[in-house]
Amino acid sequence: MIVTLISVEYGRITATARGCLKPKAKLRYSAEPFNFGEYVLQGSGGRYVITECNQIEAFSAVTADIEKYYAACMILESLERLTKEPQPLLLSRSLSALSDLAYGDKEADCVITSFLKDVISLNGLSLDFAHCNVCKCDLEEDAYFSDRDGIVCRHCKAMTDIPIDSMTRAYLSGAADEVPHALRQKANILLSNLVYQMLGVRIGAHYFTESI
Repeated sequence: MIVTLISVEYGRITATARGCLKPKAKLRYSAEPFNFGEYVLQGSGGRYVITECNQIEAFSAVTADIEKYYAACMILESLERLTKEPQPLLLSRSLSALSDLAYGDKEADCVITSFLKDVISLNGLSLDFAHCNVCKCDLEEDAYFSDRDGIVCRHCKAMTDIPIDSMTRAYLSGAADEVPHALRQKANILLSNLVYQMLGVRIGAHYFTESI
């Protein structure tokens, strides 16, 4: 099996896990999607084989809840697509989000909201959903996303800016916590689209399709 590994020092690495599909394979767990551990590789020139793996955490509890499982898969997808070069802070945040899903009491949608906001901020593109980034007014109604200015009010928006309704904006700003699942999902779709607009990386299509 060809396995994609995310490393603190080297970023994204592809390696082969030989014989891992056999029921009694010694390194079967090394090819599991959510496995976090210390890997030993042999090879060179981009051709590596997994020879050892010391498992630190498996996050296996996420497989007991279908919504948490799809959310965890989205986190792995994001980590893979955004880690062409080493991204230690993103890797650390991904592990925290997986831990929240596996062992915390937060709803899966809430974990994804926090994770996607962190994805944006860790790339130096933090968004303020409470204030207009141009005139600095407090946002209380609908807002808009501008490629140039970030989150803006209706007075500072341009014709091509992406609209954000007041309830979604309030949830993303932290002013409204108790919101329906449908609204949280809508907010996460928006954040995923903003990641694409700002970073050029499309993530989460499978997560949103399965959730719907």
